[in-house]
Amino acid sequence: MPISKKLLTMVTIGCTTVATAVALVFSLTKGKIKVNIGDASSHTLTLNGDNTPAELTDSYQNNVAGTVKTTSGADVQLTFVNAKSLEDGFVQLAPRGKIYNYNSGNNEVIGIEGVKFTGSGTLKFKPAITKDTSGVRGAILADVEPVSFAAGDELAAVPTCDYFEIVADGDASITSLELHYSCDSTAADVKLLNGTYTGVGSDSSTYKLVMNNGSGTIQSLDKQSNITLNGTAQMLSKTSVKCTFVYNTYNIYYTFNYDGHSLTYVSKSDDVGGAAAAQVATISLDRVYNVEDFESYSATGQGYTNSTTKYQTSGLRAEYYADYYTSGSGEIGGNNWPVMTSTDNSNYNGSKGHNGSKVGIFKFSNGMSMRYISMNSLYGVQSRVGKGSTLSFWARGAYTNTNFNTDHASNTSMKMYAYYDTPLTPSNQTTVRETYEFTVTAGSTWQHFEMPLNAGKNYYGFGFYAQQSSGSTQYVPFDDFQIYTASPYAEYVAPVAVTGVSVSPANAEVTLNQTTQLTATVAPADATNKAVTWSSSNTSVATVNASGVVTGVATGNATITATTDDGGYTASCAVTVVAPSNNYPEGTFKGTANVNGNNFTIVLAFGTQSNGLIGVRLANSDAVATGVSYNSSTHQFTITTTGSYSSLSYGNITGTYDIANDQLTGISCSGSIKSYVSNNGSITATRAATTSNSYFANCDGTTSELQAQFKRRYMSGSWQVDNSNADRITSNTTEYVSGTGAVKRRGYSGGAVALNFQNDFSPAKQVQNVQFWVYNPSGSDITLRMWYYQGTNFGSNGETGSVTAKAGQWTYVAMGFGSGSGDGNRTIYNFQIADFNNTGTYLTFDNIYLF
Repeated sequence: MPISKKLLTMVTIGCTTVATAVALVFSLTKGKIKVNIGDASSHTLTLNGDNTPAELTDSYQNNVAGTVKTTSGADVQLTFVNAKSLEDGFVQLAPRGKIYNYNSGNNEVIGIEGVKFTGSGTLKFKPAITKDTSGVRGAILADVEPVSFAAGDELAAVPTCDYFEIVADGDASITSLELHYSCDSTAADVKLLNGTYTGVGSDSSTYKLVMNNGSGTIQSLDKQSNITLNGTAQMLSKTSVKCTFVYNTYNIYYTFNYDGHSLTYVSKSDDVGGAAAAQVATISLDRVYNVEDFESYSATGQGYTNSTTKYQTSGLRAEYYADYYTSGSGEIGGNNWPVMTSTDNSNYNGSKGHNGSKVGIFKFSNGMSMRYISMNSLYGVQSRVGKGSTLSFWARGAYTNTNFNTDHASNTSMKMYAYYDTPLTPSNQTTVRETYEFTVTAGSTWQHFEMPLNAGKNYYGFGFYAQQSSGSTQYVPFDDFQIYTASPYAEYVAPVAVTGVSVSPANAEVTLNQTTQLTATVAPADATNKAVTWSSSNTSVATVNASGVVTGVATGNATITATTDDGGYTASCAVTVVAPSNNYPEGTFKGTANVNGNNFTIVLAFGTQSNGLIGVRLANSDAVATGVSYNSSTHQFTITTTGSYSSLSYGNITGTYDIANDQLTGISCSGSIKSYVSNNGSITATRAATTSNSYFANCDGTTSELQAQFKRRYMSGSWQVDNSNADRITSNTTEYVSGTGAVKRRGYSGGAVALNFQNDFSPAKQVQNVQFWVYNPSGSDITLRMWYYQGTNFGSNGETGSVTAKAGQWTYVAMGFGSGSGDGNRTIYNFQIADFNNTGTYLTFDNIYLF
């Protein structure tokens, strides 16, 4: 609404005489007091006929006190003064420019640093001072010009004054007004620390710290001889706390960082250079949030009606509600979820509490009914917030009546829901909660339950679920809800000593380069420390890791021993390492030789022994393998080839498989090329491995893993990704070269297709060649073309060359990335294997390497 050139009154903080809903935040360093003015619908300032708030017309000066919440959530009592000005307006007065917190040692907020408002138009800030000599208070400073500021702009350079007026500069309207104050950080309010904190110390014991108005007590909870230290706390700044505790005759000083939730350990010392402090554990502490103990409630009225947007009564039933469904399996707010109005659905008992007199009651009955209680969480109301890794609560066996004098005979299976972060609505209720299943044992004994939480979330509500197909109505008591990280209920449990250990199996045979698992069983079963240390008597034959996994290194014997950390008890397993029954070098091996002073690359790709696959690439060309033989006793292999290099024939390629080191040694060509190879052709080839400038596409995964790794593309004007049919990239576990499987790719009749792996290499890789095996089950040969991409997002492509996938067999492909088929280096981001004339054939690819 337009406002005339009269004073705009800052709504008084906490004043019960101003009919305005006020939500305030007050920060202890450089804070903002933000006041929403007017009713909830219009948010405009409402004045009476003479533009003067009626509540203040009867008094020249009006002292008011109110409560604001700090950014840490603590209540702070502040005192303000309203006074009438000479121009019949009203000023906001802070005595001598200060606002005092009289409830906390007169810690003062000093000086107005800025003014800001939202709305429209322009306001003027007019400074005033006290004129005690003339008896005129609040005179406007004639020699200081009023400062104008527009809606949305902050008036940062506020003139020094004792008090002030704010008036409209022409027509203006105001939605909210902010006054920005500063504070002496060294006088920060220690009441912010009030509460309980827990944490695990450097001695592995749990500690609890209780703070109350600057006094503190810290105690251990689970030591054999617990300690208790009393002391005080001092806020060094808003985020730094110093706690002083008396240990024997010394003062131990702890320094913590404080964030409103945690006291994070920084350092400690004492009067004699740390001698006493060394006897006390270091510890960081998290706040224990006392969510609910029901002690503050009465229960009146009928509870909620079917209107879920308005509270219908006060007390406990204004804070809690109970829902149920009569059929189906709906959730809260669904068609089958009326809100119960019975007085005992949300209730309490005043004499049956777990820790105190009162306890909350959860009611459910037969007929597939469900009862639900939640902390003000329906439709997003969040009345309490807590952070931690555990929701703790207590429950006891159900009663059969509201008087709590007859126990129910059976156990009660239930679910607990904990709601976090996002306000609860009917549509999101199953996605903003954690679920915990538990059983309340019948009888009168209270039971403690701990529900795991996500420590990074803020939790604000909880609920219960119970379902019965038959039986009478039950009333389950719940009490003392807390959220914490370290349990304040920790207690000392005497350790159970170890009396022995056994290892299973007692004898084991492991194949060379393979593994076997040993298991150590510590006695007794409830021993506190079940840790063991594994060792091998002969690591050149067999090694063992910390989990008891044994690896065969060389043929021979070794003793593997488990030793208990507690007591040093031992047990052993006699391990024999044997050569594999099939010592066949499956996989791809690569070596380098020197021919006439030039580097010479040899790649040997062995398939399974059953189909005798062999692929050979020598330098820049393929040597066609016409046969392969392998002696499982001597581990020697012979590959019969055709082809030549610079008019030099390869002849047969021979060598030995060094099983222990998993490499090919003594590789030699029997043709005329042999005399030109350095070291008499004694070439060594190691298994191809992935390096920073290489890539190995794992072909042994499941179908889902392969579909995540490989992308099937086709040409339709531009390269498209085809994810429409799941079977176009699948796993082939019956046809593979080595390992446990291969990649099966279905062709496409609409144009060119590609087997694309690793969508975008990051960073780019510098490679020389590609090799892979491809199986063509059809009756016709299929031409495959190789494409590389030298830019991200498949830019700047080039064709490496083409090969033929032979009909009805495996074909080995080895191709360089240089000019022609050479081995020159090429920097690429991606690589594709494409076929341009396929009509639906399933090709299988295995052992894909980029070198």
